[in-house]
Amino acid sequence: MNTPRRYSYGVPSRCWCGKGVVIFYSRTDENPYRRFYRCEIGSQRKKETHLFKWVDEALLDEIQKLEAEQGRITEAIEDLKTSMKETVEEEVRKQKNSLELGCLGSILLCFGKVKNE
Repeated sequence: MNTPRRYSYGVPSRCWCGKGVVIFYSRTDENPYRRFYRCEIGSQRKKETHLFKWVDEALLDEIQKLEAEQGRITEAIEDLKTSMKETVEEEVRKQKNSLELGCLGSILLCFGKVKNE
């Protein structure tokens, strides 16, 4: 049974058939000593299409995934900093207005006592 090869993103841990993967070294002239992941069954049944992936390509996938995640985290941190800054500025405005009203009230209260005396 020869099924189409399925792409595995990143470092694979299992083949599509459910079996684990093993790392082998290539013995070909085109890729001497290049490491690859291979399904345990696929290494024995060459005519069946089981997981095969070069280790260096899997690691590049992982790096790209981490870079994308880092970009999302950086953006989230910037959004949080902006939100916190706006919240602090709003609270400062509220406190300033409250303080001004309190001072104005105290002044009016003082003038009211002086006038009544």
